[in-house]
Amino acid sequence: MEKRGSAVTLQKQHFYNDKHPDLSPLPFIPLSDMDDIALADFLPQVIEQACNAIVVVDSDDRIVFFNAAAEQLWGRNRDTVLGADISRLMPPLQDGPQSRLPGQSEIDHLVGHNVELPIERPNNTRIWAEISVSRVQACEQTMRLVVARNITIAKVHKTLRYQVLKAMAETESLLEVMNLLCQEIKRIAPEISATIMRIDASGHLHSLAAPDFPPEYGHQIDGAETDQNVSCTMAAFRGEPVLIRDIENDPSWGNTRQQVLALGYKACWSVPVKTREGRVMGALAFYYRVCRRPNKLHVQLAEIGVYLCALAMERAEARARIHHLAFFDDLTDLPNRSLLHVQANQAIAQASRENEQLAVLFIDIDRFKQVNDSLGHPAGDTLLRIVASRLREAIREVDILGRYSGDEFVIVLTQCDSVRATDLAGRLLAVLSAPCRIGEITLNPAASIGISLFPDNGRDMNTLIHQADMAMYQAKHKGSGCFSFFSGQLNQIAKERLTLETALREALFGNQLQVYYQPQINIETHQLHGVEALVRWSHAHFGQISPSRFIPLAEECGLINVLSQWVLNEACRQLAHWRQQGLVVPSVSVNLSPTDFHNLKLPHHIESVLKAHDLKPRDLLVEITEGVLMDSNPSTMKTLNEIHALGVRLSIDDFGTGYSSLGYLRHLPVHELKLDQSFVRDLDHDRATRALTNAVMHIGDSMDLTVIAEGVEHPTQRNLLKAQGYQIVQGLLFSPPLPATDLERWLDENLSFTQWK
Repeated sequence: MEKRGSAVTLQKQHFYNDKHPDLSPLPFIPLSDMDDIALADFLPQVIEQACNAIVVVDSDDRIVFFNAAAEQLWGRNRDTVLGADISRLMPPLQDGPQSRLPGQSEIDHLVGHNVELPIERPNNTRIWAEISVSRVQACEQTMRLVVARNITIAKVHKTLRYQVLKAMAETESLLEVMNLLCQEIKRIAPEISATIMRIDASGHLHSLAAPDFPPEYGHQIDGAETDQNVSCTMAAFRGEPVLIRDIENDPSWGNTRQQVLALGYKACWSVPVKTREGRVMGALAFYYRVCRRPNKLHVQLAEIGVYLCALAMERAEARARIHHLAFFDDLTDLPNRSLLHVQANQAIAQASRENEQLAVLFIDIDRFKQVNDSLGHPAGDTLLRIVASRLREAIREVDILGRYSGDEFVIVLTQCDSVRATDLAGRLLAVLSAPCRIGEITLNPAASIGISLFPDNGRDMNTLIHQADMAMYQAKHKGSGCFSFFSGQLNQIAKERLTLETALREALFGNQLQVYYQPQINIETHQLHGVEALVRWSHAHFGQISPSRFIPLAEECGLINVLSQWVLNEACRQLAHWRQQGLVVPSVSVNLSPTDFHNLKLPHHIESVLKAHDLKPRDLLVEITEGVLMDSNPSTMKTLNEIHALGVRLSIDDFGTGYSSLGYLRHLPVHELKLDQSFVRDLDHDRATRALTNAVMHIGDSMDLTVIAEGVEHPTQRNLLKAQGYQIVQGLLFSPPLPATDLERWLDENLSFTQWK
């Protein structure tokens, strides 16, 4: 047979690369090695046996070829589609790969592209297909070759995982994540109405998400026990899937039958949500409007759905545990000092806005040390729980109660004047003095109460607690079981404060302060990580004055910015001096007050100080407190971001003691977390503290932050921290804060740090 010229040519499909959108399509390739008859016999056999669905469309958009794989993909017999318009098989394009030309058909618009489209089958099921279209030149006629493959399972996994994990990463609430999951399931399989239930600690179900149902249905389910006869409760109770193909006639369905039928649902399939350990956490339910069983797609949706449900629920539980450890007292389950301050400050702000009074009661258990010493700490713990319970029952729901420390409790009474405070203090003393049985011993506890009033005695919680504390000691001097208000007799302390403020001004402007430096050690490499600059004040009359006393004073009297700038300049000057001497000090960290970040000129000042001492931005690390996270001042984030833009590193000091959200932390440009020394102090004898320090380490790891533990005083603490993954530590175990000259000597004597190995 004489071979003719290229009567048949096939255009190779081309794809537009996302990274290279200007790539040109591949050229036409002639098939000249086979004659027309051989080619006509060969090609149909090849494409008929192909694994992918192949459809050939003529120039009038009519289907002229439909292989066996296409029959399976679309669920249609070829006899029913041959000669039909291709639009019968493909849905209208919502968002095409690029703008359509005038008069261009949808099939021509897809030439040279890969698209993912939903395919509606005749049996009312939907699948997803990846479809590509190429042109084929045959006998002077342009055909379109449509190649498709089923990507439903991959689409389900990709879509659900991406959407739900993205929502979780953005710190969406559990309810929002679960509603999103139900909506995505609906989008993939419109015949499904999904609901998600969660089991609480007492074994009752609660609705998390049911976007296709009215709120009343979720309310009816809430509180249901896991052994009640509802499909989702049975799945949770049995720990295995439950299928109800006909709700109307199934005897196992419970009280919600009529309500579900009224909504148009006739079948339900429920699957338990389990942890990796097998604990049932809830149930995912699919409701159908026809009597049926789940198909393969529904099974796949359920498998990925329950996995994502378990992941989100476990994450919510972990966050709740961390929050409880951080902000609630483990012994009494009362708010701890951190949470107490936050709640109290909110109450003070509201009282200030509404021009109301409130009272702060500082309560101390009398002779508590004797109970611990004579009966042991377990008896003391029991007494603290009894006191906490009695206090909780004696106050209103709008009042605030917290364990301040040890045997000290604080109550904030809202909308309370001195008359009501007097009445409640008397009742509290009577309630607390009631006999209680601890083991074989009957105790008659007593307490002393100090009271301060807002706004008469102070306008912030620190001041009010301080004054209530002083009033409590005055009550103790009266005898056991008494209360006392902060009075004019205590104003002597205020006078001393004024004297101290004057002395601080003189010390600051007279260069009487001194900067000490405490080394930070890498316990893995036994090398110096950096030094922290700490201001110290020794006064001729007052003696050595603690920073915890004069730094808050500086904040209150408006000297904190001057003090911070002085420390910053002195620390940078000293680092530059060490560098000139050849001493290898990697960096210096300086503590700044939250008030400092209200100053928009702070970044410029830091930049100027670094340039003045010929230092790089990486040589300085600025430490901030968690209070910055909650600071509503608009200048704060602007200042933080500008400091970060300079290249100066940021560290959150005393991490774990504030009331901050990880959502806030996620948006801060921080490089380092400093575990508060209060956790380190209790590390070797408190299990909850170890859990919290471990959680902080994991937070740092997950966010790629350096975590430093401060206040390490004993080898046991160091070893526990090292076992949890901490590498950088500081504390008295290695060195106290030292003057610059003493630190130089210390560095020379401890260059290799071999004594800590």
